[in-house]
Amino acid sequence: MGSISIKDFMNGFIVVNVEGLNPEKFINLCSRNGINLWDINKLSYTVIEFKMKHKEYKYLKEVIKKTSSRTKIIKKKGFHFLYGKIRRRKFFIVGIAIFLTILLYLSNIVWIIDINGEKKIPKEHIYNTLKSSGLNEGILKNKINLREVESSVLKQINEISLINIKFIGTRARVEIVERTMPPNIIPLDKPTNIVAAKNGVISKVLSYKGQTMVQTGDYVKKGQILISGIITDNTNVPSKVVHAMGVVTAKTWYEAKQEISCDFKFEIRTGRLKKKVYYNIMGKKVSIKNDNIGFQYYDKIEEKNPLIIAGYETPIEILTEYYYEKEYQAIKLSPEEAIKMAIKKAEEDLNKLLPKDPQIIEKKIEKNLVENKARVRVLVIIAENIGVLEEIK
Repeated sequence: MGSISIKDFMNGFIVVNVEGLNPEKFINLCSRNGINLWDINKLSYTVIEFKMKHKEYKYLKEVIKKTSSRTKIIKKKGFHFLYGKIRRRKFFIVGIAIFLTILLYLSNIVWIIDINGEKKIPKEHIYNTLKSSGLNEGILKNKINLREVESSVLKQINEISLINIKFIGTRARVEIVERTMPPNIIPLDKPTNIVAAKNGVISKVLSYKGQTMVQTGDYVKKGQILISGIITDNTNVPSKVVHAMGVVTAKTWYEAKQEISCDFKFEIRTGRLKKKVYYNIMGKKVSIKNDNIGFQYYDKIEEKNPLIIAGYETPIEILTEYYYEKEYQAIKLSPEEAIKMAIKKAEEDLNKLLPKDPQIIEKKIEKNLVENKARVRVLVIIAENIGVLEEIK
């Protein structure tokens, strides 16, 4: 009985459900009256379904009357109906268009500056230098010449050897490589003292130039002069000023303490996870998913990702908070096991404090069991050069 054309699609067509005792007669009468039906499906002995032009639906009245049938429009398709929906929702469509336009504009603004690679240079110093060089939040990306910003930062911060800035969505990602700076060497013609870098007990003094101010066995404090660049005569009157040179070795000490209960508790994750999800819009959080956490103990991990629409990174951030339930389990340790564990932890802490390749003179371990708790103190005495140059002003 025919098929849909482009013209019919533009005008619109409908899917009709007909129920009656003689559906075949219904179809034949439609054909005789020039009513075009297609995609006819017999759903049961008394029910058929078909497609037809929506403008011809009014001509079914006579056929319905003659066959004592009932009809129902199931679907409306085609541009005619789509246009009608758009007209009814024109303010919504206009709102969406305005929203997308604003979103596109906002996606061309720098909202976040990520600085990576810094170790010794304060991040705030780098950030302020980037701002003074023209890169700051709220500026349009097409207003920034990244190569000029990079060049400006390199000129202002000598400690940076390499900088690369690139835009990733609304973020400006700044990668830096710090320069290995030479030690601060004081010229030999400058008068200096050698002072103590830390507290200690002097064990050896080798003075090559300057006046020795300490001797073996002396206890010295940080900043105290060990070898003076100011040389005095017998009456303690300064006779000349030199660049002090020498090595001062002292006994220094490092310690770490730990306490472990014999009723030792440790935490493990149970495997249960809940999360909260938000849209972060201009610093304001809008909840998308908000699980009732209900965990007594948990680890919380945050994950931030930009909202991407049609391949564009928007200034809207998706913030996901993961809550991993954890529980504490207890085991009973013997006093010996608790002390052994405490010593191990204390030594691990101590190793983080010691200089590289320390010359260990003595190691002491104090251990006590108090109120079912193992308490230990690990003390290490080492020999190290504590002398550093200090310019005489």
